[in-house]
Amino acid sequence: MKILFVSQIVPYPPHGGVLQRGFNLLRELYKFSDVHLMAFVHPDTLQNPDDLSKSKEVLSEFCSEIEYFPLWPKKSMIHKYFAFLSSIFYQGPFSVYAHKCSALDKRINDVIKNEGIDLVHFDTIALARFNNKNIEVPKTVTFHNIESHLMARRSQVEGNMLASKFVAIQAKRLEKYEREKSADFDLNIMMSRVDEQELKEMNPDANTIIVPNGVDVDYFKPIRGNEKPCLVYTGGMNMFANKDAVMYFLKEVWPQVKMKVPDVIFYAIGQDPPRDLLDMSADDNAIKVLGYVDDVRPYIAEASVYVVPLRVGGGTRLKVVDALAQGKAIVSTSVGCEGIAVTDGENIEIADDSDTFATKVISLLGSEERRIQLGDAARLLAVKQYSWEIIGTSLKESYLDLVKSSAKNKERLNES
Repeated sequence: MKILFVSQIVPYPPHGGVLQRGFNLLRELYKFSDVHLMAFVHPDTLQNPDDLSKSKEVLSEFCSEIEYFPLWPKKSMIHKYFAFLSSIFYQGPFSVYAHKCSALDKRINDVIKNEGIDLVHFDTIALARFNNKNIEVPKTVTFHNIESHLMARRSQVEGNMLASKFVAIQAKRLEKYEREKSADFDLNIMMSRVDEQELKEMNPDANTIIVPNGVDVDYFKPIRGNEKPCLVYTGGMNMFANKDAVMYFLKEVWPQVKMKVPDVIFYAIGQDPPRDLLDMSADDNAIKVLGYVDDVRPYIAEASVYVVPLRVGGGTRLKVVDALAQGKAIVSTSVGCEGIAVTDGENIEIADDSDTFATKVISLLGSEERRIQLGDAARLLAVKQYSWEIIGTSLKESYLDLVKSSAKNKERLNES
């Protein structure tokens, strides 16, 4: 099978979120198919020619062809400001406008025409703009979240009134776009049952399958014996949801925890920490802002409790699945673990208000036995349901069925 995989970002380095999912799925697709990768370059992720070369070198292990395209709003600050200002006159979602690229549009058509592609995979709904009528092979799209619902949630907690209004408008435009464009794909790949239900409410006729986020259970595994009275959160703070989660935790939960456990430490891990967070760490030396780290595993292993105080989000959080695989005791909001097959009190602790969140964290800090009990159950869940091998097999079966069905339909048309 030949697959054209069109991605909104180069899936390298595989550190969290879309990068980690894309990288691991490409590695699984390689086991049964020939993959041609086309991806947009984000300069903030791959910052120089050496980084680009390294990404191609690594990804070429599972991709037969690799092509990169510039994401025009990120070429410079001037491009960024122009994109936002000019988007005022664009009636669709900003994310769709930002991915405008005539060169990519042409290459997709050329490759499908000349290379015998069996299936085209678009890795986010914003790329639906490239799903044109000339594509006659099966087409799939990934919903990493129901983006419109994520934006709507964000608008409710966004502190800046102007930003809140902009995000609310984008949420409505995205919902319309998701509803209309999901009908144009042979298969809509969802992260969770929750996301699937939300898409079905918008478009009951959408054909869907759930392929959740996964984890490399050999890479992320329990390391016991060196835990400290320490809490950890991981997630790039260039994303609003992660930034909001950390600031909410430190303002509403942290003071209560520190009052009961004075020697507790909090690790905030993720690129682009905001100024407010850096200022808080300057005033409290128990708050360790580490920024981006090459390997989160030692910090997660050291922590007694992994906290997920997310208030905005969708899909399935890779950070939570990684922590499950490492056998950590986790305290999360319902939003933070939404879409993951966890059970409150069995393999995770769930708390949706700051007082309950603090109480559960404090309780776990005081009970090694309970932490081990939760962690063992968490690890078992990750191995049974979320290994990339299991998830890759599920995707493989769906793709093969789709291609076979398409071939049979063409045969019937030719016979008639």
